[in-house]
Amino acid sequence: MTFTDCKAQTEEKANPKINSENYYEYYQSGGNKSTTTNWLRRHEAVPIIIDELEKLGLKTKQYILYELEDGGQIILDVYNRENDLGIVFNTGHYMQIKKEQRKNRTYKQDKFKISGSLGKRKVYDDLPKNIIVLQETWYWYQTQSNPNEKLVNKKTAESILREDIRKKVAELGK
Repeated sequence: MTFTDCKAQTEEKANPKINSENYYEYYQSGGNKSTTTNWLRRHEAVPIIIDELEKLGLKTKQYILYELEDGGQIILDVYNRENDLGIVFNTGHYMQIKKEQRKNRTYKQDKFKISGSLGKRKVYDDLPKNIIVLQETWYWYQTQSNPNEKLVNKKTAESILREDIRKKVAELGK
């Protein structure tokens, strides 16, 4: 990579025409140009979630062990104690991009053994309404060797994440 490649990434701007309602229409597959699809990862999403909640006036803490009504426990990526509002960002994504995937509220939490190997995976199909489930698979973006305003770029994916946070918090009346 050359320095100009790095510079192009820092100057990237969200496309104002693309939002959470229409961004699947901008997905590109096949064609003449090589297109790479990637996703926002948890380490990128959590600071954005915190920033957006703070803009809404909510103080947050990260990675809180939260007890569910049934006595089970879940690690919330972001938590606001005053409003008892939690957010989890489910890692992993589907290979195929489909709008129907945005309806998924399943959360999977991996547990690791003391040896470091993967233990049991706990699957939560229905978390309490005060816990917002966001899915990595929803926040995809695409790149090509030359800038293309018809693609969902990384800044646009971040903007969609911010939009989702505002909508979901408003739906809860927080």
